[in-house]
Amino acid sequence: MKVVWPNWICLLASALALSAAATGNAQNTPSVAAPPPGSAATQPPPLCNPASIDATFTFANIPAGEQTVSLHFQNQGSTACRLEGQAGASFAVDGHSMAIENCWLCDQQDRPLPYPERQTIDQALLAPGERATVDLHWATTGSSCQWADWADFVVQWALPPTGYLFIPSGWPLRICSSVRSSGYRLGADLPSIATVIDGALRISVLPNPVYSDERATLHVERTDQKAPAGETTGCANLYTVRHGPEIGTRLDPLTTKVSYPIASFTPEQIREDQERAWPSWKRDRMRTCDVGAGWTIVDAEISASDLAQVTHIEWRTALAQPTFLTAAAKFTVLGVDTLPPNWGESAAGIRAGLSVDHATFIEGEKIPLHLRWENVDATEPLGQGECAEPRPILEIQDFEHNVLRTIPMEPMCSGHGWGPFGIDHGKPQRAFYEFTTTELPHPGVYYLVSVWSPHVLYGEAEPSRRRAGKFGGVYSTARSLPVRVEIVAKRNP
Repeated sequence: MKVVWPNWICLLASALALSAAATGNAQNTPSVAAPPPGSAATQPPPLCNPASIDATFTFANIPAGEQTVSLHFQNQGSTACRLEGQAGASFAVDGHSMAIENCWLCDQQDRPLPYPERQTIDQALLAPGERATVDLHWATTGSSCQWADWADFVVQWALPPTGYLFIPSGWPLRICSSVRSSGYRLGADLPSIATVIDGALRISVLPNPVYSDERATLHVERTDQKAPAGETTGCANLYTVRHGPEIGTRLDPLTTKVSYPIASFTPEQIREDQERAWPSWKRDRMRTCDVGAGWTIVDAEISASDLAQVTHIEWRTALAQPTFLTAAAKFTVLGVDTLPPNWGESAAGIRAGLSVDHATFIEGEKIPLHLRWENVDATEPLGQGECAEPRPILEIQDFEHNVLRTIPMEPMCSGHGWGPFGIDHGKPQRAFYEFTTTELPHPGVYYLVSVWSPHVLYGEAEPSRRRAGKFGGVYSTARSLPVRVEIVAKRNP
């Protein structure tokens, strides 16, 4: 009878023979201890933390018949980390989300790439300071297409998964295929879908300092000071890249102070006008041009809360194949509560305050006002409207404290007409306003006072979410401390 040995016995014999040979040579060969399983030497770097990843965006109609958005990542941490797994795309149109198939690590025919290649491009190991790029692209022609307003690219290496929100201006998204990607590309100088010139912008901000409830003006200049000859038609665009724990990372268009309406001028815009069912407010089919072709200097307004999150400014030129002029940015925004509140004396349990950024202004400048008011412990219920009205008024006094005029400080509010509602005890309220020094008679010293006169609230037996009662008469009047400002005559150049 023939005996057939199981395979595992043969493997065991081979292993014993190799072990004996290794033992025989042990006297002549120094031993090297292998790293134990699970040790740091055998483990890849940890997944990257989005807080330590600096990201920027580029996008163009490349290759022909497609649109591509590139996400550029740089490790700004002090240790190596890795990006791994798909950046999945989702889109939105007219405020509604839209599902589009994603084909991660695929070729142009939506076929998965070979396995060995997939292993190398499904992740990117980044040492401190190193960069990687992922390109996401889709066809713009086909039998079944959908327009979109913006896209969100969600990466899987972040926990929880983190989005990179992409909101283009004047670059209509037309998706006629799945969203394809060939994974991560390493290096800062790899071929890109668009030319990127870093450090090509000079940026300043006014006012300085900026407080958290204000709106700031970003002044942006191209360092070349002269646009190339090809930038003669169309519009350029200005963008901010913002990052924060609650918003992730996002690219937003920045509306300039000199933007103007313009008819559709790119083939994609014209096609969108022909195919898309626009809402009634956009049936004139006009676009907004934020940066005219050839411009080199623009100003844009931005809220201080958004300004604090800005990491980059991007200027996308008006060229057919755009260039991205970029600059890293970091702005300091101070808390408004760091300003003296200048609370006045309490009047029957209510008080008013007023803060001003600084004490001296040049004729023609705007004066930023931070109004404050609080129901400390009023003896009767107080009411306010849906937009917290009535708010304090501004009283302007001359240098001898004579009242020159009062200015209402009511908000531009388009509410539902609901209210009044109650004003809780012990919850200070505030609002930001500006007025220009040209509203004052002449240069000199003035005093500003915030004056608050809330109304009594007559409550209803059964308050609803639309109202808690009705207004009665004025409860009392509280005044802030007078705040001194000096207006200096503007010098002729």
